[in-house]
Amino acid sequence: MPGGIDKTERQLNLISALLKAREGLVWAEITRINGYDDAAAERSRQRRLERDLHDIADIGLMVERIVEDRQRTRWAIHRGSALLPSLTLTGEQRVLLFRIGMAYVDEAGALGRHLSTALMKLQAGAGRGAMPVELPPATIRRSLLRKPGEGAPLEAIVNALLHRRRIAFEYRSRQATGRRVVAPYALVSRRGGWYLLGLDVDRGAERTFRVSRIRGRVSLHTPRGKAPEYDIPAGFEPERSFSSQAFGSGEGAFRDVKIRFDAEVAFAVLNEFEGSYHITHAKDGSLVLHLPFAWPGELMNYLGEFPGHWQVQQPQDLRELVVKRLKASLKVLQGGAP
Repeated sequence: MPGGIDKTERQLNLISALLKAREGLVWAEITRINGYDDAAAERSRQRRLERDLHDIADIGLMVERIVEDRQRTRWAIHRGSALLPSLTLTGEQRVLLFRIGMAYVDEAGALGRHLSTALMKLQAGAGRGAMPVELPPATIRRSLLRKPGEGAPLEAIVNALLHRRRIAFEYRSRQATGRRVVAPYALVSRRGGWYLLGLDVDRGAERTFRVSRIRGRVSLHTPRGKAPEYDIPAGFEPERSFSSQAFGSGEGAFRDVKIRFDAEVAFAVLNEFEGSYHITHAKDGSLVLHLPFAWPGELMNYLGEFPGHWQVQQPQDLRELVVKRLKASLKVLQGGAP
């Protein structure tokens, strides 16, 4: 097998590396990508690259060949062609995509770990050594299902949503833990976690529930009831339940927040927030994300997806809070009291 790996994985490595390199890559840099770093003759590997670039262009990615001089050529991907447009999906479509995704990503699914590994590489850029070629199983599982404990609740919620059945579960809010009865309207993925949107029956109002805060088993509220038990209101739009500020705003939020992300995870941040927030770039490929507001909890949940790849630059009181929380977490990991 050329390069010692599957052709699809090799091309994903190439796409990931090209997207991370804002100025493109020269041949010497490409030869360090897994799939082009083998012992084959240089001309053979160059032809392999030419075929892969042709395939990449065929799927809609704009590949640019920049000839700097007779001795030096640089290849780059137009970043805009690699970003997905915003999608307007119904609740049923969201659920269907979730079921398809989990069917493939699951260890026993059609593509199992191969698709999940590819998703991780595209998200975080593993093509040039940012991540190991063989990813730990826990990391693979978190490519679509990234928060511990979400699997079983999600499966139960999906089934209830499809059949329009009310569900009951214990939920830990910021105030207390209590039983909730909910008519599911939609599932939405945000910042590495899943959210359930639906009618809180006891409160008689729409509510948003973070799935990772559900405790214990999600069950049908009336196991012997007949479906459908409710209708989703006409004109219901899941996106309206989320603040236009991804990390929250208002009283209690930090202002004028700056977070630096290094080059290994820059594309993942760009893919999610370019066009929504001001972003400044450095020559080394790192970037600074500028947030007008940020709740510390929401921010830490997101930063937790990129351990070791970020730094809070301002404000100073947020830096101090983050350091305090990290030290407390480290103490717990080392066996001390929280």
